[in-house]
Amino acid sequence: MNISGNTKLIGLLGDPISHSLSPFMHNLSFNKVKKDYVYLCLPTGKKDLGKVLETLKIVGAKGANITYPNKIEIVKYLDEASDEVQIIGSCNTILIDENKKIKGYNTDGRGFVKSLKNNSIDIKGKTFGIMGLGGAGSAIATCLGLQGLKRLYVKEVDFDKAKNVKKRLEEKIKGLEIILTKDQQDFAQNLEKMSLVINATPIGMGRSKDDSPMDPEYLRGFPVIIYDIIYSPLETTLLRKAKSYGLKVFNGIDMMINQGAISFNIWTGEEMDTKLVKERIVKLLK
Repeated sequence: MNISGNTKLIGLLGDPISHSLSPFMHNLSFNKVKKDYVYLCLPTGKKDLGKVLETLKIVGAKGANITYPNKIEIVKYLDEASDEVQIIGSCNTILIDENKKIKGYNTDGRGFVKSLKNNSIDIKGKTFGIMGLGGAGSAIATCLGLQGLKRLYVKEVDFDKAKNVKKRLEEKIKGLEIILTKDQQDFAQNLEKMSLVINATPIGMGRSKDDSPMDPEYLRGFPVIIYDIIYSPLETTLLRKAKSYGLKVFNGIDMMINQGAISFNIWTGEEMDTKLVKERIVKLLK
């Protein structure tokens, strides 16, 4: 990669972010389409988010990805928000235009839905379960609802947040029913109704890499697909246990690449070579 006097900056704003593969994915892709851009991790917490955004405007940055803990916090700084951001209430991609205005998008849900479709997993009329309704979880729930999901069982430790998401989505998306469960036992008692269970929490990565968002033992005997949106490690404790029970499992690598490809197109107008990116990332993680 060559850095010139005209190289445009795109950043990742969150904390912690040292584990992220986004710089690898995007810098590989910028080089492939010959775009003079560079993607860097810019560690940023909630309290510094406003200052960092002003700095990005000043230095002429093209945009950024937004990750934990800033996906909901960023919304108040947007000059314009996509329809999805307005429904979801969280944002993971920003574009800074020539007038220094910030437009926010959410590519998480679309990236997740695309990965289901690529694997021939039906959504319309189905019942799914999700653990975690934070920025990524609420985006996934929204896009599943827009694709015709009938019912979504939710396990979320912040019950007030879950109630707010439920109210907002059921008002905006006709036909979607969201059922909040009290705890993992309540959630597990409804597994027989679910065709897919999603982990949208960070439990299973970093310091909690040996943990699981629910006791995997509850999964025994249920023909449910398990989708963990974590991609590092490629196989979380939840996926490893579920696979040992004979269940079909997916990690978050396809969702991560798909949502990244949508962000890439927003910034550059170009299509990402997702096949190349996946080959390189899987090789890197192994």
